[in-house]
Amino acid sequence: MWRLSIRNISTVLLSGFAGLSCLTNLHAQETVLNPDTVFKSVCTTCESGSSCPTHGNGCQIPGTVAQSGPLLYFQAEYLFWTRNSDFTGGTIIGGPDALSYDNLNFDYQSGYRLKSAIAVDDFELEFSWMQIDGWDESQAGQLTTGVSFDSGIATSFAGANFINATTYFQPIFNAASADLSAGGGPNEQLEDEGFGPVGVFADPAATYQMQYRSNLKDWELMAKYAPVNSRFKLGAGWRHVNLDELASISLAGTFRAVDNAVGANGGLSHAALTDPNGGNLTLLSGVGDGFDDETALLGPAGPDQVRFQNDATTDNSLNGVQFSLEGLIVESENWLFDGFIKAGVYHNQARGAVTETYSGIGNDNSVYGRTLTSSQSSVAFVGQTGVGLVYRINDNIRIRGGWEVLFLSGVALAPEQAGAIIGATYNVENNGSMIANGGNAGFEFVY
Repeated sequence: MWRLSIRNISTVLLSGFAGLSCLTNLHAQETVLNPDTVFKSVCTTCESGSSCPTHGNGCQIPGTVAQSGPLLYFQAEYLFWTRNSDFTGGTIIGGPDALSYDNLNFDYQSGYRLKSAIAVDDFELEFSWMQIDGWDESQAGQLTTGVSFDSGIATSFAGANFINATTYFQPIFNAASADLSAGGGPNEQLEDEGFGPVGVFADPAATYQMQYRSNLKDWELMAKYAPVNSRFKLGAGWRHVNLDELASISLAGTFRAVDNAVGANGGLSHAALTDPNGGNLTLLSGVGDGFDDETALLGPAGPDQVRFQNDATTDNSLNGVQFSLEGLIVESENWLFDGFIKAGVYHNQARGAVTETYSGIGNDNSVYGRTLTSSQSSVAFVGQTGVGLVYRINDNIRIRGGWEVLFLSGVALAPEQAGAIIGATYNVENNGSMIANGGNAGFEFVY
């Protein structure tokens, strides 16, 4: 009975459940020796009462089997992963219709992973490439009330949505709050600016469009110590991870300026939008006449239709050394269940850019804007773990499925960049974290 059990185990070891996360190694693949012949010659000594070398009275796989390489391995997998959408980027607009990128929830997106390896004696050299085609989520809709540019507190827009120093589109808040009268300029505090509806103006509420796109690329070159008789593999190598993102939000509505004192100018003037003590924006195109309401004091007959847009992009390039541990958990003649863990510290070169535009799209063609860029190096961390289930079709072909979790820390996320702008100064925010997880399915080929 024990001889039959040993023979079943030998078939598993010699046929090689090796590969991605497989913690026996590629040398276990049967090449030229027949298991029945090998174990008949090796175990005869054990049955006669002699001791097998290094293992007392147990039988072992001969060293000649472990030296039968080199062996080649190839794997192709389809990935279906999702990622978290919990950010510290703050509020886009406040109020009853408060918006933030946390409102987006990523679905599972497809990707692929290719892996190849060569094994010689007790060592393996492995290369892998992974790419998620793109997490891309969007949302569009219409607000229920107006939007104040003066914070909405104790103004004509009281109770409405608002833009202030803690939200996105801060240049508009600064322009709407500017008092430039000391230098002969306008005093925008004499009126309450915003998107209708407000007061007697029953305008359609502003509309919004929000998008977040994230792409992940990853390659690894790993050297592994993988003794043929061990259930474990230890690895070390180089890993490069690239994470690039885009976060975009636009807000469009009917501009209104409600007078609250004598001398109001009926809108947001060019001076208020461009002055360093106001919006500090640049006129990009069109007539530099600011934005006006129905009074047409600043330009052609209004009210102007205006669109605000904020686009933030980030690119993270992580390079560093990682270590891995792979372990065989359960095995049978045709099935294998394994797991792995990887971790490493990386150098991250993070780049960020924030572009804001404030455009007249009706009754006005003025376009104001600014672009801020930043680059910074920092330390990042990458950790990954997962489990896999393998079914052996024959000595060379297997089917694999599994589930994995990937964690990135110390990266720049696009939705968090608006909060990194103080006045006209921008330093890329690169303290973000991302968690991605999902399943994988594919095939393995060993020769």
